[in-house]
Amino acid sequence: MSEGRERSHRSLTQETLKTSRISTYTVLGEESLQVYVVEGGETWMMPYKRYVADGILPLKPTEARKIKKNLTKYTLIDGELFRHGFTHPILVCVSGEQCARIMEELHEGICGSHIGGRSLASKAIRAGYYCPTIREDYTKYAQ
Repeated sequence: MSEGRERSHRSLTQETLKTSRISTYTVLGEESLQVYVVEGGETWMMPYKRYVADGILPLKPTEARKIKKNLTKYTLIDGELFRHGFTHPILVCVSGEQCARIMEELHEGICGSHIGGRSLASKAIRAGYYCPTIREDYTKYAQ
C-alpha cells in the first residue's frame, strides 16, 4: 500500500453537492418578522440563490443589475445552484474549498496528469463544475 495522505470515502460529486443552504422561518409576535438563516459562508452564489428563492436583490444597484442580467444562466434545484452551460447541459456551481479540492484532484489526484491551467479549467468544466473565476484560479494553480 502506498504512503500518502488519507482520502475521504465520499466522492467528489457528493462533496460538492453539500453547499450552503438558505432556510427561512417566521417569528410570531406583535408583527410578523421573517428571518433568513444562512448556513455556511457568503459565497458568490448566495445573491443568486437569494434572488431565485425569495426575490431578494443586493442593496447596491450595480450588483442587483448584474444578478438580474446573469440570472438566465442559473437555476436553483433543491437549494443547489446550477449553471446552464453552452456545450454542457448543466454545471454544478462551486466555490472556495470545493473549487480548490476539484483543482487538486484533477491536477494531482488519481487521474491527474499535471496539465496546464487552461487545460485544467476545461477539464473541470467537462467534469461538470463551474466557478466564475475558474480560468484565472486554475492558471495560477498550475503555475
